[in-house]
Amino acid sequence: MLRRDPKTRPLHVRRWLSAALALVAAAGLGGCGSGQGDEPQGVRVLVTDDRGSRTLLDRDAVKVSDGERVADVLRRVAKVELGRGGDVASIDGTAATGKRTWSFWINGTVAESGVLDDSQPTHEQRPTTLESATVAKVHDGDTVWFDRSALGPAARARGVVGTFPEPFLHGFDGKRWPVRVECTEPRGQACRMVRDALVRYDLPAATTALRSSYNPETARIAVGRWSEIREDPAAGLLEMGVGISGIFARPQRDGRSIQLLDARGQVTRTLGWGGGLIVASRYRDEPPSWAVTGTDDAGVLRAAGALDETTLRRRFAVAIDGGNVLSLPIRP
Repeated sequence: MLRRDPKTRPLHVRRWLSAALALVAAAGLGGCGSGQGDEPQGVRVLVTDDRGSRTLLDRDAVKVSDGERVADVLRRVAKVELGRGGDVASIDGTAATGKRTWSFWINGTVAESGVLDDSQPTHEQRPTTLESATVAKVHDGDTVWFDRSALGPAARARGVVGTFPEPFLHGFDGKRWPVRVECTEPRGQACRMVRDALVRYDLPAATTALRSSYNPETARIAVGRWSEIREDPAAGLLEMGVGISGIFARPQRDGRSIQLLDARGQVTRTLGWGGGLIVASRYRDEPPSWAVTGTDDAGVLRAAGALDETTLRRRFAVAIDGGNVLSLPIRP
């Protein structure tokens, strides 16, 4: 396999790799070095409207102190007004009005804390506190995505795909998780394509058979036909509807079709043969879990081929119908 020229790698990847090598070198020297001379890369701040359909601001390399509050970083690039509880009320004059509210994700992951809400059924449990921008912290290299939209019938999305290669590159709250690609066919083409998509960002990932082992401290990507991965706890939330999963897609139990929903939660399109899907989910308080899936093998291959920074950019989740990549929820 040809090696990629390091100079062609994205800047944030080169910097992350330099930091990683520095840490390895420091460990090898018994802690005599710490990589402190590495140039900080700053934070990316992305602000959109209507689930990524309109970009209001996209700024790279925003200066940040490690562990700084999200709101303070946002104020460096925009005029911000806060509401009760520290929630963002307005960004550069675009206000949260009526049912349209501001939500944010750090590296594609919603900021939550606290213990699990055990008053809910197990599959619905999540940490009890949704952190505001005045509480949640960011670290060098992170991407913060603010979006204004109406939740409608949906639960708040606990993960989004539109800042890939996050959350696998920088993790969350300064902690990177080990990454595992879990495939129904570990030696299959789709599995290799997903693994190669991570390798392009110098992300090491173990490859295993789906659910062959359990590690609650590992970020995962499940790869396979829906009928085969639906038993995965994080992926299985999709069958329970958008009110629980926060994802505007509902696969049928037999996996032969996947209903695609609009922002009202209404079915507007149905994937059949060759349909693919990429979604970000999370089960309870475990690390993020993505699904690269489809109605059949052709659909899984199409989904694996769409696992790319450019294709996923500023999308909450995507469906692949033939040669078309569709943002979810489906727009008019």
